[in-house]
Amino acid sequence: MSITIMTEDFPIKSVRKAMAILDALSEVRRPLRVSDLAMRLEMSTSAVSRLIATLASGGLVHQDPETGRCYLGLGLTALGADALDRREIDRLTMPILDEMASRSKLYFSLSRLERGRIIVMRSRATASSHRDVSLFAVVPVHASAPGKMLATEIDEDALLALLQRQGMDPFTANTITEPNAYVTEVAATRNRGFATETEELAYNMRHVATGIRSQNGRLVATVSAGGTLEHLPNEEIEPLVHTLSRAALRVSRELGYQGAPQLALAN
Repeated sequence: MSITIMTEDFPIKSVRKAMAILDALSEVRRPLRVSDLAMRLEMSTSAVSRLIATLASGGLVHQDPETGRCYLGLGLTALGADALDRREIDRLTMPILDEMASRSKLYFSLSRLERGRIIVMRSRATASSHRDVSLFAVVPVHASAPGKMLATEIDEDALLALLQRQGMDPFTANTITEPNAYVTEVAATRNRGFATETEELAYNMRHVATGIRSQNGRLVATVSAGGTLEHLPNEEIEPLVHTLSRAALRVSRELGYQGAPQLALAN
């Protein structure tokens, strides 16, 4: 299926086409030959080749010199890290997450929905937390607690379209892989005001997420916590939800949100 790249929103054709190449490499999640990209984007092979060379010079694409196949470049990682580091919501949230992590064996994260995927920024490792956990990660919408929470802001038709576009790969035997079942799970998440995920992304792991709201009440990010089933047993979910909800409300208030808390929080 070809990707439509002719839109009025991006009048500079070369930039638009370069963005389409990056999108294609991201969506298929495997390396592609120049000819594959040209066919997918309905562009000439020579045009794609020139754009790949330009993107590669900036580290945004890597082209294997032996096979000629193209990958997303590590330069995108550096740009993404810089983008995350410059947001006000990061400045407000990360010290709170670091504080919670210093008193827990769990790891704490700030997550956003970006281009159909969940971008996770985790608190710094502490003596009691998992040091092998990456500070940055990209996780799927359908198999993560932040994904379920952020999906509550998406209408059903758009959500189904996103799931069809991104796919619903099974990461474990517990991963939700049926679109309507996921829509039902998102509706339940919306009703209770928080999301949970147990062994859906990785075995022996559990995550809980609550939402951060902007001044206009829109859900813009999540605060979440995760750990092994030993460190986060069922009986610890409720108190953790309240801890995360207080943290999320604290950030929401700083962003100008004046609405009611998503949960009835005790003082």
